[in-house]
Amino acid sequence: MPLRPPASLAYDDFDPQDEGRREALLTLGNGVLTVRGAAPWSTADAVHYPGTYRAGLYNRLADVIEGRRVENESLVNLPNWLPLTFRVEGEAAWFSLEAVEILEYRHALDATRGVSTRELLFRDGAGRRSWLRERRLVSMAQPGLAALRLEIVPQGWSGILEVRSGIDGGVTNARVPRFKPFDKQHLEAVRGEAVSPGLLLLRCRTRGARTGIGTATRTALEAGVLLAREDRAEAASIAEHLRCGVAPGRPLVLEKTAAIATTGDAGVREAGEAALALLRDAPSFAALEAAHAAAWSPWLARMRIEAAVPEQGCAARLMGFRILQTASPHSACLDVGFPARGWQEAYRGHIFWDETFVLPFLMFRAPGIARALLLYRCRRLEDARAAASAAGQRGAMFPWRCASDGQEQTPRLQWNPLSGRWMEDHTRLQRHVGAAIALNVWRYCEATGDEDFLARHGAALMLEIARFWAGAARHDPATDRYDILGVAGPDEYHTAWPGAAEPGLRNNAYTNVMAAWTLRRAREALERLPAARRQALCQAMGLEGRELAHWEHVSRRLRLVFRDDGTLLPFEGFDRLRPLDLQAMAEAHPGQRLDWVLECQGGSTNSYQVMKQADTLMLPFLLSWQELAGTLEGMGYAMTAEQWRRTAAHDLARTTHDSSLSNLAFAGALARLDPAASLRFFKAAMKPEHDPSSASSVAEGPHLGAYGGAFLVLQHHYLGLHLERDGLMLDPAPPPGLTPVRFGLDCRFGRFALAWTGSALRLCADPANRAPVRVSHSGGVQALAPGASLLVAPGGAAGPWREASPGLPGGQAAAGAG
Repeated sequence: MPLRPPASLAYDDFDPQDEGRREALLTLGNGVLTVRGAAPWSTADAVHYPGTYRAGLYNRLADVIEGRRVENESLVNLPNWLPLTFRVEGEAAWFSLEAVEILEYRHALDATRGVSTRELLFRDGAGRRSWLRERRLVSMAQPGLAALRLEIVPQGWSGILEVRSGIDGGVTNARVPRFKPFDKQHLEAVRGEAVSPGLLLLRCRTRGARTGIGTATRTALEAGVLLAREDRAEAASIAEHLRCGVAPGRPLVLEKTAAIATTGDAGVREAGEAALALLRDAPSFAALEAAHAAAWSPWLARMRIEAAVPEQGCAARLMGFRILQTASPHSACLDVGFPARGWQEAYRGHIFWDETFVLPFLMFRAPGIARALLLYRCRRLEDARAAASAAGQRGAMFPWRCASDGQEQTPRLQWNPLSGRWMEDHTRLQRHVGAAIALNVWRYCEATGDEDFLARHGAALMLEIARFWAGAARHDPATDRYDILGVAGPDEYHTAWPGAAEPGLRNNAYTNVMAAWTLRRAREALERLPAARRQALCQAMGLEGRELAHWEHVSRRLRLVFRDDGTLLPFEGFDRLRPLDLQAMAEAHPGQRLDWVLECQGGSTNSYQVMKQADTLMLPFLLSWQELAGTLEGMGYAMTAEQWRRTAAHDLARTTHDSSLSNLAFAGALARLDPAASLRFFKAAMKPEHDPSSASSVAEGPHLGAYGGAFLVLQHHYLGLHLERDGLMLDPAPPPGLTPVRFGLDCRFGRFALAWTGSALRLCADPANRAPVRVSHSGGVQALAPGASLLVAPGGAAGPWREASPGLPGGQAAAGAG
């Protein structure tokens, strides 16, 4: 009988058209190594794509595209350690799923132990039936190790099996079809050797960075009869062949353990010898799995989210598991950021702003990991200063996409697979990434009370970003307003005004509000520092009171643009663009990206009132309503609830949701504006990559920011937990139909459990907390003692807006562009 172990995610059939997506979703990692869920007998083809990656191991290659020299830095696909296959002696073809009749099948992920399993009963072309079982892990106990266990059980037949186990160094970066025109060969100087029976080693290095890579494998026959063993070397690979006798019902068990080391690892001078040293100390698969599960256990306990609906609880735990596979205690020791699609080939493994969505999850459960992700930004402050200077600005201008260093990695050209043409890419103009970094620093320090981080790193980061915004704002004497020009917002479908000589937009609402927020918070961060540190930092930056006063003025006079009915526009001029029937476009071009479709027709999304994802509505998604209202009022704008509803309706009608982050942003933004719609978006977002219609995108790597964003919606918007300077605030707004949910969290005030019972919010303080904490809620303010709990009913607060006002909603300050 087949085994049916507990599964967080499982597939009970083999679907070649969906296999690429499943390989991405069943990927295993420990924050350092990541291994796609490809079968060990598979090779890179139209169905399968084996891939092994090391966090932060990038390589830069150059190409000539459209007469321009372009450089791309990519996360490198390392030598493939997985190859392990078999055939009956005398047959020419090695085993493959496509060549046999599959009678039973299951490919599953057990997130409670961090292992994947694959099991199938098959019948080959000669009519022989066999069970095949694989178990795999990427060790959380020893981050340089990965291993698999393969079991073959003949059913009613006997004979001799030939087994091949090897390391393939002939791999390329070929997972993303859009990158086909670019050079994909990152490895060179590939040399394989058989060190001893069962022990193989393959050395190579990256072509550009010349990083040395050592991959060593040990293949052991744990059960079965070994008849012979020999090594076979090829140009870019090394393998060994085993002849094994098999009998009916008698398992043939093979264990393959891999050790991977690079010259980028601490203390490694020669990667091959380092890999061999790791492998020689590696125990059996059973011992590896026991240590691996033990290492995972406390982290999974911290991430645990309990839900009354089992499917939702499982989805939530899976989200936390995937985040930890990318950012773990091991990656915290490296100089790496948080890649948008995990350590896979999507987006070349680049770092965008996705830590903004993940940090609220991590900082309340794993503050050390959150701190490490912020340090990645801090180490690139000098590069950001240099970028600002090169652009004629002061302060720090962080890149939209970065990788090994702080240089901008956003490509100038993007390939349109529908038209076969190159498209200009101006998304690097998303300068708002700097405001997101400042927000992350502030949120982390608020949550953890890490004043040392603020003093050593965070304040300087925030101040330099604020300095950039103050310099980027252009004063209009006629209105005493400041304009920010030449930028792009989170909606990547607009990066230039139609027909303009230069790319960029004028007064993107999200950018301007977040710039104002940064200018205000940076001054607060400075005031929080000890006097000596504050004085030293101001002296080092040449920061004087006169400049700080200018920041204050800019923060209060940045311009926003409204329609006559009070709707906040995404950017100045948006209402003058042409309307577009999104439903008709979707019906005519199902499953296709709108920007690609319009380019095929000789047009551009820049010309239309259409958005890829939430833009203005990112504001109430990332900021609490109290914080957002305070920022807007500081700018001289007071928006009513009705204005926000109009703005949300305006944007929703024009959004294609071509990003998996869009559902989360609207779920959070609409929590108080339209609770029913909010919950629909939230439920869709809880399964962001499980829809087969998104297979081609997810196959390149799942969007991890969406996982963290789901938690942000749940904790901050629905359950309404916010940190204040002197305590906690509970302002729950659960949408009707939100089922009970419970999770724990740590912050500077202690450890707590937060639960939605279905009718009320319960906050419990851990008995070990040092002191009572001040908790404000709709019923007033009270001190929550260690071991005590309180119950808060929803509906007490409706948001810091006015539901109605005389004349134009929001007053005249909200009209036009004034």
